[in-house]
Amino acid sequence: MKGLFIPKLLIPLFLLMLFIELSLYYFVLGVPVNERMNMLIMLILLITCFLNPVYMISGMAHVVRSWDMTVFEISMFGGWLNIAIAKLVSIIIYMIPYTVFQSVIVYLFSSTTSLNHLIIAYLVLSIYLYTGLAILLSLVKSRIATLLTSAVALFIAPLSISIIISNYIMFNTRLDPALSAISYIFNPMLTYWYDIAYPGFVQLNHFDGILIDIITMLCFYILFMLLFRRSEMKV
Repeated sequence: MKGLFIPKLLIPLFLLMLFIELSLYYFVLGVPVNERMNMLIMLILLITCFLNPVYMISGMAHVVRSWDMTVFEISMFGGWLNIAIAKLVSIIIYMIPYTVFQSVIVYLFSSTTSLNHLIIAYLVLSIYLYTGLAILLSLVKSRIATLLTSAVALFIAPLSISIIISNYIMFNTRLDPALSAISYIFNPMLTYWYDIAYPGFVQLNHFDGILIDIITMLCFYILFMLLFRRSEMKV
């Protein structure tokens, strides 16, 4: 775990996030109450399409290792599954401070609107679901390739869903159950916001969305552990 949290990297990153999000928060406080719900979407897009990917990619640099490091790790942990679990636990721990930080920010924002605090659950699921996807992409044998593919996936996926949903809103069309499920997977927070702001637009229950996210997240984690040994044995 030593070296997982690097103050020179994380302190400036958290200070920058604090400055940006508190600036947005005080801006929202100056907006009429009936308009604050619409302002909240700015925070959601900032978190899901920018801040989440940036912090996750910084964490992936600690998980992706060369083959020489893996040889050392297997001699220390005594098994492929143990190494996979250690990598998974390390990235989960790395994400905890960020998750707590963003949960407090989202709580402050949601308290100024009629939005239920259930959005915090979607925030946590969003972070750890994409963490599962990112660590799955760490199986790519090149560190640079892993970081690049992770960056593309973590930035593009939530942004694509936001564009798709915006187009459906523009044409006054509801999301069918299948697309609603996909939206809850790739951008849970945004999908929940649209479900509250536009009742009936998302044709899935809130708790169905949470269940889908949990199942998808667990599938990512389990798949990583299953594929890790097979991937390393090919080296």
